Amino acid sequence: MDHGEKTDQLTEQNAEVVDLSEKKEKMDGDEQVQSSQDEKTDQSIEQYGEVIDFSEKKVKMNVSEGMRWLREAAELGDAVAMGELAILFLNGEKVEQNLVEGERWLRRGAETGDGWSMTELGYRLLVGKGLRQDAAEGEKWIRKSAQTHYPPAMRILGYRLLKGQGLVQNIEEGEKWLRQAAEAGEVIAKREWGLYLINKDKSDS
Repeated sequence: MDHGEKTDQLTEQNAEVVDLSEKKEKMDGDEQVQSSQDEKTDQSIEQYGEVIDFSEKKVKMNVSEGMRWLREAAELGDAVAMGELAILFLNGEKVEQNLVEGERWLRRGAETGDGWSMTELGYRLLVGKGLRQDAAEGEKWIRKSAQTHYPPAMRILGYRLLKGQGLVQNIEEGEKWLRQAAEAGEVIAKREWGLYLINKDKSDS
């Protein structure tokens, strides 16, 4: 082997060494980048977790404070606040379900003469939704609300009298209440009264 061939072999070997060295540096660099990215990911996860915890605490604080203000309004005699408290407790929305507390506030609202509260109490008693079913008392509250010309109460009373659902069927009285609710502008009452007249017309012909 002459000097030229040796030189070529050494050059080739050196080139391989250089290539290997470059690969190693590249691999080391990739590992450092990956390590940096992992650290950032860990930090992001930790920060995100802190945000979630803080958000949950904030929601609980808001609900607690909101309930305090709502109770204050209810205690001052605001029927709407009483109704809101009743629904929150009866449905278990945002707060732990408490049927006793829900019924208490709903009855207090109804006793103020509030149309919505009387209707809601009457309906829940009539069908047993969240309250012990008592059709007689339910009818009493719905009638009281209807007599104040509260449209939803007139519609519910009229519809159930016509159908005999939970109440003793009374076509004449049912027509009276449903028609009054429709004339008062209650949208569902308008629809039900219209359909009732169409179907009645078919059955009569």
